[in-house]
Amino acid sequence: MTLQEFYASVDESLENVLNRLHKEERITKYLGLFLQDPSFNDLEKAFGEKDAEKAFRAAHTLKGVAANLGFQKLYEASSALTEDLRPGAFTESSVTLFSNVLDLYSSVIENIRTLLKA
Repeated sequence: MTLQEFYASVDESLENVLNRLHKEERITKYLGLFLQDPSFNDLEKAFGEKDAEKAFRAAHTLKGVAANLGFQKLYEASSALTEDLRPGAFTESSVTLFSNVLDLYSSVIENIRTLLKA
């Protein structure tokens, strides 16, 4: 899988990321680092512990990382969850918004692993 194919597989634009990071090698390096980023695990743990403040911080961090790597859909889902949690409490929408983030995150991670195996 090429980097172009990877971004197509997650329905995103490599060109947008190249405008920001300039080199495919750099993008590939950061995708590998994304696999080690604790933001999503922190978010999942915070939901399990019913800690809305920690969940907010983790969602906010994930939002920024997703934006930098050109994962617009994950960025938007994380942003919606961040805004939902901003008051410091879970709402009726929190679980659904988290589920959206989980689905997108899982797809990105699976496709990064496929890319890096090649």
